[in-house]
Amino acid sequence: MNNVMVQVDDDLFARALQIAEARQTTVSAMVEHLLRVVAAPPLRHSDLPPLTRQALGMLPSMSDEQVKQVLDEERVRKYVSI
Repeated sequence: MNNVMVQVDDDLFARALQIAEARQTTVSAMVEHLLRVVAAPPLRHSDLPPLTRQALGMLPSMSDEQVKQVLDEERVRKYVSI
């Protein structure tokens, strides 16, 4: 396993420690999880279950910017809120 050194400001690290403690994990484990998510291959339409593929056809298309905004909002809701 490799080690990586990351520099973050004191306030961000303090917040990361709080979140890690609340989730009963470590900051290192959270960073590793984040890297696994970012490095995962993109999900293909054919990888989805049939019902999900069918449901996707019912939703209006979103622009890349709209998708980014929704994902950012959900990440903040999931990972920043305790």
